[in-house]
Amino acid sequence: MGDSGKTPSIPDRLLGWYSRNPEEMPWRGCGNPYGIWLSEVMLQQTQIATVIPYWQKFMDHYPDIASLAAANEEAVLEDWAGLGYYSRGRNLHRAAQQLVKEHCGEFPMDPEEVRALPGVGEYTTAAICSIAFDQGLPVVDGNVERVISRHRKVPGDLRKGEAKKSIRQIAQSWLSPDHPGDHNQAMMDLGRKVCTPRNPRCNECPLAVDCQARSSGDPHQWPEPKKRRPVEKQQWLSALFTTGKELLLFPGNTELLTKHFGPVLVRIEPTNQDLKPANTKQILTAELNQRGFGHPDIIGFGDSFKHSITHRQLEVKPVLCRWHGPTPENCRQITPQSSNKLPVLHRKALEGILPLLASSEEEIHHEDHS
Repeated sequence: MGDSGKTPSIPDRLLGWYSRNPEEMPWRGCGNPYGIWLSEVMLQQTQIATVIPYWQKFMDHYPDIASLAAANEEAVLEDWAGLGYYSRGRNLHRAAQQLVKEHCGEFPMDPEEVRALPGVGEYTTAAICSIAFDQGLPVVDGNVERVISRHRKVPGDLRKGEAKKSIRQIAQSWLSPDHPGDHNQAMMDLGRKVCTPRNPRCNECPLAVDCQARSSGDPHQWPEPKKRRPVEKQQWLSALFTTGKELLLFPGNTELLTKHFGPVLVRIEPTNQDLKPANTKQILTAELNQRGFGHPDIIGFGDSFKHSITHRQLEVKPVLCRWHGPTPENCRQITPQSSNKLPVLHRKALEGILPLLASSEEEIHHEDHS
């Protein structure tokens, strides 16, 4: 704790707070670079509570780098379904294959070699190397930026120029040389649980005694607000085709979920149209004809739903169509019961047409026995 009357160092205060406020996460303390890497990739843009069951599922299905590398990409993405940001899952699979090819399935300790893996940036490199290998690399995420910017009142956009440089220099100067992994996790936990964007709990913060923003009574003013990217509103039709027994999924060919099989997505432009059946039938028919699907046999429309993808707010109208003729070679067939393997957007569309699907199956069953 240092000399009597002297404030302990920032690393000592952080590590003391961290030891008094442990948080149970399955990857903490596992000592497995693979498990730590997996957790860090999943935690990008995703909350801890959401990640935990996915991390456990991946560790069960793919217990090491070699098993992940040997898996089919489609199977990996099916296990990833629901986490969103699917490029993370693809990059994870590609990186595992690269690790097998270049490092015999072992995780490298060299930060440059870690940084060269698909989907691994500066933040993820620092997290893996500090937590798994005790290397002195500071992790800087949004939580860490907020803690430092308030403590030192760092002005400007923290992701650019001098402000970014200052944040990283301070993070490096604070880093515990003996326990860099615990230090980095303490900083992230502090920003997430105590030094929060709104209503920070300064009375619980181990760094409050010399925090400039707390001293001046304006921690909520830091970091300085940055311009947000405007949200783009879009309208889409999601057309699901049924054979009467199964649903047909087609390769993605729009800006949404391009590498996933799913319903046929049709964007409606201009936006802000009334998505009534009379309006949407004409749009859907014209677009499906143009794509070679022919004139659709529309069974009905489900209720519209909202869905957000990064900077876009989608209004989606699900449509159920009956498929006639032989099944195309480029499609896949699923039953409604296996919809949990679909991305959330497609799952919502399927849920929206389930009542229509049940009715259509009853009609077909009746026709077969008439």
